[in-house]
Amino acid sequence: MLAYNLLLLLIIILGFGLCEIKKSKRNNAIFLLIVSVAMIVMSYLRADTVGIDYIQYADYFKQVRNGGWSFLISNANMYRVEPGYSLFNYFVSLFTDDVHIFMLFVSILTVGLTAVLLYKYSPVPWVGMFVFASFGFFGNSLSFLRQSIAIAIFLYAINFLKKKKLIPYILIILLAASFHKAIIIMIPVYFLAHIKVNWKSLTAYASLAALILVLSWPLFNFVTKYVYQYYATQEGLYYMLGRDWQTAAIPAITTVTILIVKNTILKRDEANIVLINFSVYSGLLYIMTCQHFLFQRFGMMFFTSAILLIPELLASVGVESVQADVPATESLKAYKNKAQKKKALQERRQTQIKINTHKYIYYYATAAVLFVGFLYNTWILIQNRINLIPYVTFLTKK
Repeated sequence: MLAYNLLLLLIIILGFGLCEIKKSKRNNAIFLLIVSVAMIVMSYLRADTVGIDYIQYADYFKQVRNGGWSFLISNANMYRVEPGYSLFNYFVSLFTDDVHIFMLFVSILTVGLTAVLLYKYSPVPWVGMFVFASFGFFGNSLSFLRQSIAIAIFLYAINFLKKKKLIPYILIILLAASFHKAIIIMIPVYFLAHIKVNWKSLTAYASLAALILVLSWPLFNFVTKYVYQYYATQEGLYYMLGRDWQTAAIPAITTVTILIVKNTILKRDEANIVLINFSVYSGLLYIMTCQHFLFQRFGMMFFTSAILLIPELLASVGVESVQADVPATESLKAYKNKAQKKKALQERRQTQIKINTHKYIYYYATAAVLFVGFLYNTWILIQNRINLIPYVTFLTKK
């Protein structure tokens, strides 16, 4: 666990030291660069025992390297329907046969895209990166290569979804789906993500989730008979097993928290309704995971948006949310009347109290995120479902 905990500690120290004490875009960029390099190095140096799917993807890279273009377009290519991932392997294989170098490029792509996303769109980038590391998304990128790349690309579509720009949204979805076809489900989400979150919509979502759970086996049998015959195998049936309730705990708690403060988040930006809806979808899908593990694969796509949503939550309760409503005040010397000067002084004191209160709320909320993140990260590592520990490097592995 040491490597992952040191990574979280690095994020927190640099986050406060660079991004909180003296906030600036430059400091955000320096922070993201340093932490991204640390993550990329961790990903590159890991041995083939770190990440349950490592060997599978390493073997595929070797197939592409040995088979070349003819393998890429043949029926033997198991990822032929995901040309983005196939071509990515092919282009890397043109100048190296080293699997570790391939994993380096994968990490540069996933971590690099995430860092740029947070720099461009997140109000508190360092917290977004902490969520990325502590909520298991970085750990997933060490194993679920295709899905992690696809999600990293998809997250850029959220900005266009917020602005209701269909064409660029769909183009990004199609690009992401070329790495993992399951992302294609995000196309119909475009028409749902702006729905107001209230008791009516929540009831509808919950009812739909319940209906899917009731019909899950008939739906699975239908789909595996006519579309994904591969999943009718023993491995496919594994996805139909249920997870324990702890798997759904943090996503569900995140959803409930977001629903409690949704009006505050929407006050900051009405377009955040998209992220709030994503949180609702992820919470429900993770709850459904208690019946079938398969739903976690879809829930992860929505839950990863927490790297954008949680910073939005913190920004909505922070000092900036108060300062935006504070009008510019004149110098007290401008008031010749003692009563007016006294009134102005009282207003300033009230404003300062309000600012200080929001400052404390922001830091308490940030501390809560850090605490929950550490707990969640510890639980993920203890469960070790995707072989993240022990973390060893290919340089030291015997």
